[in-house]
Amino acid sequence: MFARVESFSTSPEQIEELLAVQQKTVALARQLPGNMGGFLLVSRETSKAMSVTYWDTEEDRGTAESEFAAAPVRGEVELYDVATQRAMQP
Repeated sequence: MFARVESFSTSPEQIEELLAVQQKTVALARQLPGNMGGFLLVSRETSKAMSVTYWDTEEDRGTAESEFAAAPVRGEVELYDVATQRAMQP
């Protein structure tokens, strides 16, 4: 599994707009082949957000870049291999 992490920093006045744009972008990404889900994290105290998406293969993650590149707001992107995955049991 592979992850794409995009970090954003904005002003307190613009954080809700940033979240709305990122929610749409992540929703579109979830429809792409190989997407395995993701999270949109936010700290309203610091006006920072982080989009984390998970991909089945590096190729799937790379193919998704065109969708992310079309987003009206871009952050700092880092790519990772997922070394450990553990879901909590209910």
